[in-house]
Amino acid sequence: MLTKKLAEDIVHQTMLRLRHNINVISPSGVILASGDKMRVENIHEGALYVTQTKETLIINEENIALYPNTKPGINMPIMYQDEVVGVIGITGNSEDMLEIANLVQLTTEIMAHQAIVESKSEWQRKNNDYIFEALVHGSKLDGALTERIQKLPFTLSSPFQVILVSLNEASYAENTIPFFFEDLFYKQPILAGHSQLQEYYILLTNCGEQNSRPIIKALRKQKQKLPSLQIGVGPVVQHLSQLPYSYQGARTALKFAVIHNELTFFEDVELFSLFKPRDSEEVQAFYRRILKNLDAKQLETLQSFFDCNLQLKHCAQQLNIHRHTLTYRLNKIRELTGYDPQYFEDAVLLKMACTLRTLQTMKAI
Repeated sequence: MLTKKLAEDIVHQTMLRLRHNINVISPSGVILASGDKMRVENIHEGALYVTQTKETLIINEENIALYPNTKPGINMPIMYQDEVVGVIGITGNSEDMLEIANLVQLTTEIMAHQAIVESKSEWQRKNNDYIFEALVHGSKLDGALTERIQKLPFTLSSPFQVILVSLNEASYAENTIPFFFEDLFYKQPILAGHSQLQEYYILLTNCGEQNSRPIIKALRKQKQKLPSLQIGVGPVVQHLSQLPYSYQGARTALKFAVIHNELTFFEDVELFSLFKPRDSEEVQAFYRRILKNLDAKQLETLQSFFDCNLQLKHCAQQLNIHRHTLTYRLNKIRELTGYDPQYFEDAVLLKMACTLRTLQTMKAI
């Protein structure tokens, strides 16, 4: 787990402070770096013993014959998660170095731990970015992608939601946003990372309202500190295959967030995404979401209500039902869809959904 570069850094940094030669050795006994360049890539028999026993080995004139090709000194294990990832050796008289040996070992382990953690974190970030890009661009969930997903520290469970964040201050974003994400999403089942230029992504999993609300609240609070921070929230979807829709929705919301300088939900600007061919994914998702709970009779009532220009009396006559019955049906539609046909702004959305559904049905015939 120790790279040659890390071993050279450890030797360089340690020897700046000590007047002794330092060796950094792999668990297999190969000297990776040393102040004595002639010893690099040689086998260190003492390091093999340290790796096997996880114990410090002092080599002196009394036992040096047991460890060919070694020199007197102290050899100590470099531990990471209870495993020996390398051996640090200090060449010289052990009596002169006993006081500093433990400090050298501790310093080396800290350097190794930090480098290993950073390496793992960098790999995880790249893996997150790969998974996100593949999913939001509709890549097939093949064996390679599935294997990468399985290496995540959590399960990708529905529902899902994409949030996009941008900040014009490039240097500030580079130094601040990743740390903000790290603190905000600590030990949460969330993918977050750098998307493009000054844009960052957040993929919420298992994002019920109770789970997503604190995230949205934290983002709003961060925007108060950084007015130029723009946030677009995509729609919630139930399947990984629908992530391109959530991603495109977040992109649409982000465009309006930049214009209005406020956190923007896709649902609030969804109407504007419909200025596309009526068979687009956004159009179909829109009317299906709005009308999905309505049966044929309720759809007929709604369409008739619009045809009668929202006139209750006229519509009741047209349907040959009592006005109270019509009011009951309209109230039921409100309960099922969340939109009130008798309220202007809700009526606009319901009318558009009905129209788009009709057009799509006619095209299919």
